[in-house]
Amino acid sequence: MDVTVFARQHGVTLQWLEPGKRFQLKGNGASVEFEVGSREFAINGARAFLGEAIRMPEKKALISRIDAERFVGPMLRPSAAGPAPALRIIALDPGHGGRDSGKVNPRLKVSEKTLTLDMVNRMKPLLEKQGYRVVLTRTEDRFVELAERAEIADRAGADLFISVHFNSVESGAERVTGVEVFTMTPQHQLSTDQNPDSQASKANPGNLYDGWNAVLGHCLHKAMLDDMKVPDRGLKHGRLAVLRLSSCPAALVEAGYLSHPDETRKLMKPAYRQQIAEALADGVRNYARALESARKKR
Repeated sequence: MDVTVFARQHGVTLQWLEPGKRFQLKGNGASVEFEVGSREFAINGARAFLGEAIRMPEKKALISRIDAERFVGPMLRPSAAGPAPALRIIALDPGHGGRDSGKVNPRLKVSEKTLTLDMVNRMKPLLEKQGYRVVLTRTEDRFVELAERAEIADRAGADLFISVHFNSVESGAERVTGVEVFTMTPQHQLSTDQNPDSQASKANPGNLYDGWNAVLGHCLHKAMLDDMKVPDRGLKHGRLAVLRLSSCPAALVEAGYLSHPDETRKLMKPAYRQQIAEALADGVRNYARALESARKKR
């Protein structure tokens, strides 16, 4: 899609920052910067990744139609995501559990499964205070199959699904810190890691809400960056099982790196975990505002 047409559709202005290289879309309280030939872009100062790079054949900048309609467009103008879904019941999914410890920092004796359960227990009262009914996919240290997590949310009639995790890397552990958020990869696109995926051509349940997934992901991601002042690993796409199987808008949050010793020490502090929980609750509040805005404009 021609970005000039895209800009006109969403009521934003197009300005070239570097002719033929970088351009900006601005309006509706949002600012988005793209670079020709790159999948990475910035929205309101936060990193995000397209399904396909911006192209410029014959001096005309093009954005893929899928990115335009199911990702960037909804973030610029939530009403473009389609009818606003309800938001009454929220499912929180503490990653891993039981025999599945998730990521582990053996030196500091910290496991992902313990931190994720603590995190959702901190988020639950914050979201209940906002007026939502909150269900958890596990309430103790037990193993829950990935498909069962989505089923628990579905049986509860969840309108929103947030899976909480902590990350780790083997290479560059002393350097890599920060937060990232994943939403379901739209049908026919590669995930951010660019690995070929046999599921790419398949429409999964999680694709029914591609536009609202984008709005949710951006709201959670931006709130964490604004509230926590941490390095930005980006808003990304992935065909992760809990996202693929979700029957409502869903996001998976990676709230820090257990492979980084200093960040792990921060994550071990209850006050810091509370700060993360409050940031995510702020993200849900902003998502609710986007829903309300979309309802008024349809």
